[in-house]
Amino acid sequence: MPNRTSVGGTANGVREAAYWLAISQWPRIGPRRALRLKEVLGTGAAVWQADKDTLQSVLEFTPEAVDKILEVKRRQDPPSMLQRIEQTGAWVLSFTDADYPASLLQLFDPPTVLLGWGQPVVSHSRHLAVVGSRRMTSYGRRVTNELIAGLAGRDVVVISGLALGIDGEAHRAALANGLVTWAVLGSGFAHLYPPQHQQLALEIAENGGTLLSEYWPDTKPEAHHFPARNRIIAALADAILVVEADHKSGSLITVDHGLDLGRDIWAVPGNVTSRFSRGTNNLLRQGATLIASSEDILAEWNWSSSGAQDEVEMPSLQGANQLVYQVVGHQDTSLEEIVEASGLTTAEVLAALMELELGGWVEASAAQSYRRTSVKA
Repeated sequence: MPNRTSVGGTANGVREAAYWLAISQWPRIGPRRALRLKEVLGTGAAVWQADKDTLQSVLEFTPEAVDKILEVKRRQDPPSMLQRIEQTGAWVLSFTDADYPASLLQLFDPPTVLLGWGQPVVSHSRHLAVVGSRRMTSYGRRVTNELIAGLAGRDVVVISGLALGIDGEAHRAALANGLVTWAVLGSGFAHLYPPQHQQLALEIAENGGTLLSEYWPDTKPEAHHFPARNRIIAALADAILVVEADHKSGSLITVDHGLDLGRDIWAVPGNVTSRFSRGTNNLLRQGATLIASSEDILAEWNWSSSGAQDEVEMPSLQGANQLVYQVVGHQDTSLEEIVEASGLTTAEVLAALMELELGGWVEASAAQSYRRTSVKA
């Protein structure tokens, strides 16, 4: 499977990803605390070099808790840890790397490191998460295949969680129709779950797709990993489509994350007598967009059904407006990210965004986040 070298920074010849990979293994350092370390100390190298007092001050841990961290640290060698993973054919990105997916940084607790098997995660015109019940009905199978088949030839990536039922069917339908698909795992690559989908996982990685995980390769699947995995699915998506779901389905956790992130929520209506439609029908009652055909998806994305994606004329812009438009993508881009990537001041960026919104080229998509529109001038 293709390997990948990050464009992230280095310190003393050691990649940032190596430091953060090691830090992510420290006791009690989950994504949120790792983000706190990044916000205060800046780089993985700075965190690695921090003394006991500094770590205790930033983390607000007891001296005993910091001693446990330092004990683990003494046994670690970041470059060797990174090398061991890359030798398996995987690639590793930390949340400080330039090519780490920007949409993941919108999370309250973005993955400290993201491991991938297969192709790099690059932006597509649209990113569709398809989720649903593990106990898929024949109706769910047919609808999933019909909806995804209607997207063939489009620049759409189908994102799901490799689970039994709707997830696996979405991945298979994407592969069958020549679409890129990303599978976000609740385990490490060495323990693919469910075991029945090992061949499907290989087909995804070998056909232009990617397997993604925030877990060390030998991490076994555990129950609490899967709700955490769902936040990544939601963050990578522009829209979340629920095909079948009971009222307590785990796929509704993905919806909750999507709502927090300002993603579009779509649902397929189902038989009112089926328990596997209770969740989707309830989403529709709560205001989710009803999706009954692939034409509904195309309409939501302002694409024609002619088979060719509508071309959006590039605006003739200058100065700050041009810089900001180039930074803003089809996925949500935060104000902070736009300021950092453009090199402009916050005031200059806000002024440019206002003009771009008035011109119909950019729209506010969430709290202090923006994305390009698909509307022609």
